[in-house]
Amino acid sequence: MHAPLSRFQNSRPELRARPGTIRRAAVHLSLSGVSHGYGDRLLLDRVDLTVTDGERIAVVGENGAGKSTLLRLMAGQEQPEAGTVAIHGRASRLAQTQDSAARVGALLAEAAARAAEAEPGADPSAEEADLDEAANAVVRAEVSLAIALERLGVGHLARTGEDRTLGSLSGGEAERIALALALADPAPILLLDEPTNHLDAEALAWLEAEIAARPGIVVAVSHDRDFLDRFARVIVEVDADTRSVRRYGNGYAGYRAEKARERREWERAYAAWVAAKEHERGKAAAVADRVAYGRRTDNDKSGYNYFGQRVSAAIESQVRSARERLRRLEAAPVLPPPRPLHLASAFTADAGASITLSGAAVPGRLAPLDLALAPGERLLVTGPNGAGKSTLLGVLAGLVPCTGGASVARAPGGAGGPAAVSLLPQEIPPPPDPQTRLLAAYAAGLHGDLDDHAEALMHTGLFRVGDFFVPVGSLSAGQYRRLALARILAGRPELLLLDEPTNHLAPLLVDELEEALAGYRGTLVIASHDRALSRWFGGLGGPAGPGRRLAISRSGPGSPGTRPSRGPRP
Repeated sequence: MHAPLSRFQNSRPELRARPGTIRRAAVHLSLSGVSHGYGDRLLLDRVDLTVTDGERIAVVGENGAGKSTLLRLMAGQEQPEAGTVAIHGRASRLAQTQDSAARVGALLAEAAARAAEAEPGADPSAEEADLDEAANAVVRAEVSLAIALERLGVGHLARTGEDRTLGSLSGGEAERIALALALADPAPILLLDEPTNHLDAEALAWLEAEIAARPGIVVAVSHDRDFLDRFARVIVEVDADTRSVRRYGNGYAGYRAEKARERREWERAYAAWVAAKEHERGKAAAVADRVAYGRRTDNDKSGYNYFGQRVSAAIESQVRSARERLRRLEAAPVLPPPRPLHLASAFTADAGASITLSGAAVPGRLAPLDLALAPGERLLVTGPNGAGKSTLLGVLAGLVPCTGGASVARAPGGAGGPAAVSLLPQEIPPPPDPQTRLLAAYAAGLHGDLDDHAEALMHTGLFRVGDFFVPVGSLSAGQYRRLALARILAGRPELLLLDEPTNHLAPLLVDELEEALAGYRGTLVIASHDRALSRWFGGLGGPAGPGRRLAISRSGPGSPGTRPSRGPRP
């Protein structure tokens, strides 16, 4: 273990020094007229945004809209193509992905070195007592790192895993180490990209308390709806359609209410524009018909003179006026609101599969477990990190060998052969070829031609047609997870296994996902720490009755051989 940290590994959380009273210059961030993108893809266009000292801001938006890009600009890790970014105060950023080659020991040493520096943002005019406090801040930062590692469940890696690379750890372990390092950094500007991924209930509660007590600025991108509700009063949305950024007040609930109101107004404005255009077009056509009727042929001079001289000029003036109004409407169109993503029809299954586990166990990973699920039943698996939730889903998918008995069978009367099982893993393997286009990656290994696959992918509602030819290596973590979800849906699974399905997905898409799962007819097993999803599951019915829950611990179920609870829990 790195020497500066070793003396704190036995520290108890209650002994942690309280934050000091160092006087520091006020910190703030500002973006002025910022435009930025990659290649020919513009993500942010003329963005203005200011964040002041003490603010807690949550960043939301569709997957791939540019949220992580915004954080990189705020951290000074990328320079905008146009506009300016002013950063007053040092920034620490937690990225969504980590350097797989970095060694744990080197990262801890780097964090300790940062902690030994002078307090970031310290006022040069500070008195001697304040300088003493700055020295104490070094100790506090080192204690903070040791405690953060323990509270996030990776303290053992600081003690025994210094020579390991992040790539040799599970994705959850690597991300929790990175989160601990970011939280222990005393930088007055903290930028977090999906900090709640891979955290169990205890770690989530600690993280929220830690951020609430931290001085300075905290900006977080998150899909976690409960975290958004508790963390921030200000929501910043990155809009993928307009490439703009907008602030909303009154927290996440206020943001959702305002977005719903905006959507209704936009739909009304678009409907009114379409109606006005059709009215003017019809009016112009009707008046033109009257002109034609009023005219007579050259052989009926007297009739033409009678009608034409009295009304033709006036009617033709009305035609010109109607056409001019139509021209003005078409010159200033109201664009249609973006089509919401609709997942519900993509979750299809003819029947569910039954599950039977009898003393199923994986040594060192999953304690012996008995479980029976009938076709169409739903099960939510909860428990702390390391309890074996992902291992259990791997056993059910037939990917992890186990001792004891484990079987998955089609419902009686179903087609012959094994049940169709699909697993959305917590960690999606990287693409074999980053240059593969999204549509080709979706279609790989599936029967049928590319046009059929394009129609099927569009039908899922997970992507727009414009995304189909984007290289998968340029997808955001959330977009890549959408692609994995689309591929498992293509198999029409009778048993659907979802491991932390809400990770990286945009909050509004998570709402869509829950709605879609409510109509799924197959057997469903979800492993999740998501508190909002857990509440939703409590009210979820299904073909075989209310949803059931299975809470497992690091030593196994509450009592081996018991059936999971049925129905909601308080």
